[in-house]
Amino acid sequence: MRAALFLFATMLWSVATGTASDTAARQAKAQILLQGIFDNGAQVAKAPAGAELPVPRVTIKIEQTPQKDFSLWHVRVQTDAESTFEQTWAMQTRIEHDGSGALIPYYQLHQDAVPTAAAFDAHGWLSLEACALRGEFTATRLQGIAEGEPCVAVSMSVGARRALLPVGFAREGDWLHLDMNLRSVRTRIDAKRSP
Repeated sequence: MRAALFLFATMLWSVATGTASDTAARQAKAQILLQGIFDNGAQVAKAPAGAELPVPRVTIKIEQTPQKDFSLWHVRVQTDAESTFEQTWAMQTRIEHDGSGALIPYYQLHQDAVPTAAAFDAHGWLSLEACALRGEFTATRLQGIAEGEPCVAVSMSVGARRALLPVGFAREGDWLHLDMNLRSVRTRIDAKRSP
């Protein structure tokens, strides 16, 4: 009987440690795939002239922080020659219990200067768990979307900056596709990775 209990306990421990290492490996791969500088210049150039709501120029710089499961997303939106808006979000990469992936956005209450990855400390940031971008994370493609109503309710505390918060994303090949609520309109941004 003792031998059977020992064998059962050993099997449970093997499964638990194997799952933990698989999760850590998937998180690390997702972080590597996310990093880079992405720009939608090609999308802006192809947009039809004279549109009522032209596609804005968007640049996203994603960099790894010393905390392995966090990255900083520096989002810059230029709606016209005189109007540029910038916001940095911290995104926590997480593998959920069902095997799906999630990016959980965090924000600083008073972001007076551009945060740096080297000085990042998650304790100075507030979670927007209700705006988590949940979906499928594979070795070559990451995608997720936020649930509408819970995210809207929680993101009201962020103020106008919430327009720069991605509410959907797909990362594959050279492309980062973002869904954002710019000017209160759901806008698809197709940004290509810069070399």
